[in-house]
Amino acid sequence: MLTSDKPLGNLLFEYRGADLILRSHDSHHFQVPKVYIINSSPVLEELIQRALDDPNDTHGSLLIVQLPESGAILHNLLTFIFPVTPLTPPTTEEAMELLSVAQKYQMVSVLAHIRDRVARHWQNPSSTQLDAALHHYSLAQTYGLRQEAFHAAQIIFKYPMTIEDKLDMVPGASLYELWNYYEKFRAILKLDLTEFKKSGARGTLTGLNCVEFSSSQIPRWLDKYIKSITSAPNLFDLIEFNTVLARHINDVSQDHRCKCVSIPSRTIRSFWEALTSVVYGSFEKVSIAGVDELLMRLKSLQAESALSLVQDREDSQAQVNSTTSPEPLDVPDANVIVRSSDLVDFRVHKPVLAIASPFFKDLLSLPQSSDSESVDGLPVVQLSEDAELLHTLVSLLYPVRPVVPKSYDKVLYLLAACQKYDMVQAQSYIRTEVDRGCFPSPVGTEVFRAHAIASSNGLIPETERAARLTLDHPMTFESLGEGLRLYDGSALRELARFRKRCAEILVTCIESFLEVHAPGPSNIWVGCPDVMPSRPSSRRHPPQSDALPSWLRQVLSQNNDNLTLKVFTHPLPTPSKIRGEYLSAIQSHAGCNFCSQVHAKLGPTFCMELESKLEQARAKVRIFHFLISEYLKIHTPSTPRCVRVTRGYPQTQLSQVLGIDNTPEAAPEAAAEVDIDPSPGAVPQAAIDPAPEAIVSSPPQASLNPAQEEPW
Repeated sequence: MLTSDKPLGNLLFEYRGADLILRSHDSHHFQVPKVYIINSSPVLEELIQRALDDPNDTHGSLLIVQLPESGAILHNLLTFIFPVTPLTPPTTEEAMELLSVAQKYQMVSVLAHIRDRVARHWQNPSSTQLDAALHHYSLAQTYGLRQEAFHAAQIIFKYPMTIEDKLDMVPGASLYELWNYYEKFRAILKLDLTEFKKSGARGTLTGLNCVEFSSSQIPRWLDKYIKSITSAPNLFDLIEFNTVLARHINDVSQDHRCKCVSIPSRTIRSFWEALTSVVYGSFEKVSIAGVDELLMRLKSLQAESALSLVQDREDSQAQVNSTTSPEPLDVPDANVIVRSSDLVDFRVHKPVLAIASPFFKDLLSLPQSSDSESVDGLPVVQLSEDAELLHTLVSLLYPVRPVVPKSYDKVLYLLAACQKYDMVQAQSYIRTEVDRGCFPSPVGTEVFRAHAIASSNGLIPETERAARLTLDHPMTFESLGEGLRLYDGSALRELARFRKRCAEILVTCIESFLEVHAPGPSNIWVGCPDVMPSRPSSRRHPPQSDALPSWLRQVLSQNNDNLTLKVFTHPLPTPSKIRGEYLSAIQSHAGCNFCSQVHAKLGPTFCMELESKLEQARAKVRIFHFLISEYLKIHTPSTPRCVRVTRGYPQTQLSQVLGIDNTPEAAPEAAAEVDIDPSPGAVPQAAIDPAPEAIVSSPPQASLNPAQEEPW
């Protein structure tokens, strides 16, 4: 038992009649009567009771209970428990954390009190309503606050459900949950609105005179408006409704049978109240996708975390994969066992591992501790990869038929394992097999999932390849699908920036083909009679026209408009697609002798140059180079730089991937050193070294400290 009679330090809260001390993780103390705490929280009641049963930390006669929260949060929390002036946290983040703590300790009345106090802080005056709602939704998901997430989602759904305006505010996993909720809400809303129409809008639209009615006996224009809400809930807006009504009145202004222009305001009000009731009723029927389960898990984990302050939990046994484990290779005379995360043993030879991997060479050179695990006298090396992955990996080390991964996801995780263990030759072989088509490649929108996995595991070539393949698909919620859950950090935002940059370069390229004032590839098309001036010409003053044929301008302009306005909702145009549109357009313009002759003589050359320039434009932006460039643009002066890539990747290969000069002589004035951690999920970090002779980091050593690693 630890006791002390010294004055308490960092005493933030002292209430008369105190018989208990709560201590925060940053060593702030709060002297309080335990009856208030017990009455406000069943979780803290159990924690205090356990401490009373086995007291091991006291101050004089007062029992000390350690809590994992900070002093600032506990101070705010206690002001909502005791009859004092409540202290509302100054920021949204702190308010959400306070709510999550009250929820964790199951303080029902306190939680309601806090929510009431922080309600006025829901909107951030310096942000748009959408930005504020997205920020609150992200925080609510992080802290498992269902009510706050639900309220934020209602606000978010008042805006178009596009992905590009949400990437800077919400992480990928939370975006996936939001999209799931959105889809469930739309499905329920569709059913509810169908019933609403069948009921004649709950009898609110009787006696209307219109030129056309739907099968539900409501005006056709109104039926279409209600139906549109099921596809885009953001259209549920009174201004939008009035716009639709005004458009209908304008369309039938000459038809005196329609009396919609004189619909009584009381009827419109009754209809809108009924529609509002249906929409918000649909909200109530569906909860935030995954939040309920997440909330239950969080409550369980948080309560367990609090109680573990006085009682240690037993480590849970690793779960064995329910699928059938692969049959390990029959390797004779093996002298070491490699064990998978799902407890499947692979018997291999130490020299084979050592030759394939410097990591294992150093690991196996360490002395084996006396208490390390062994099977049949063979030491056991525990790895974090599952049996299926290790089965493939081991098969690559021996002269046997390699075990082919079942999907491209498996290929990426296999490459990540090779990178983790510094198995360069195995990694090179896998990439070769993918290029040959012997190992799986991503198909269709799987490229988004592939990009998420590759970027999170630091696989530079695969990240670059997948990012480029995503350009052939819309970057929408539907295309990303469950792959959204795999994105962490800034990878999704950087993919969006990469896409926009590619689109900008393609726009510049296409604009050069729309230009006919200066010498260029499109000058050959000047002279089409369809766009020539109609005034008579003479030999001295021939007719002048600097316009492209309308069919060609339409092809190029349409693609430029899509690149500008639909960069996320449409695939970026490929050279072959634009060539196909060109051929279709010239065929439909076959009646023009001028354009037909130009096409016959110079058309193939024009198409080849167009395709070549478009291909160069698409290849100009490289996502990893783009990330480094963006970092250096923000963090370095505008002077020539030499980027020295160190730690974990071969410098020559990585320099080629990045498209940068890796020699110090290239820019002796200053050097930017980019350290790349080879561990899966590492994010490149740059540090500027202004000195000409910057110290280059040495590659990581594979030797391990036995005291810090699993014994084998």
